[in-house]
Amino acid sequence: MSIFGAICSGRPMILAEQVDQTKYVLNIPNASKISYITIFILPNSPFVDNNYTALIYFQLPAASGTPAEFKLLGGINPAKPSAIYKLNNTNNRTSKSPDDIDMEMNDGGPIDLTDDTTISIGISIEPTPQAEQLIQQAKNSTALVTANKTTPAAATATTPVSPNDTAVLANKIVGHAYNYLGSFVDASGKVPIKAFNNWWDKFKAKLNNNPNFLNELDN
Repeated sequence: MSIFGAICSGRPMILAEQVDQTKYVLNIPNASKISYITIFILPNSPFVDNNYTALIYFQLPAASGTPAEFKLLGGINPAKPSAIYKLNNTNNRTSKSPDDIDMEMNDGGPIDLTDDTTISIGISIEPTPQAEQLIQQAKNSTALVTANKTTPAAATATTPVSPNDTAVLANKIVGHAYNYLGSFVDASGKVPIKAFNNWWDKFKAKLNNNPNFLNELDN
């Protein structure tokens, strides 16, 4: 039974495959044009213990001659059930720090089935104190690399978004989906993909009609 899902802008939901008792994998094909990936805990999931956190690792395509490695980008748990990541596919590296978010939400365009790029995402459930320590180490490493860059491109930065703002926005999106999809859960705890697609279409329409739609939702 999968307890995690992922959404790429303009695509149906993908369920994580369980490969071990506490390990899950998401493989996203045709991924060279993907800009945003949302990872979240599924509605009615048995993962309800805040003493554990699911660490999110991305394995992006490596440069020629360089082995691909998993990179820790953050974590989710019942207190923070989702995270949104922006990717920079120009150089196959994540373009922002862990758990960063861009408010712009795009449809993503058609899927190119000839695109052979695949993004693999590993999810590992760990005790929260250990997970928080690993996340902080990853953030410190990212900050150190950024500080050591001296090129003009590296000096250009977007307005930072605080982790609290990210969590609030992500919780609003997931909460809105949870409230809508809750009535479609079948006896096995699954939600029909048609119901999710209907929610996604309505969600995008509301954002287009009212850019402040998310701000008007209850926390």
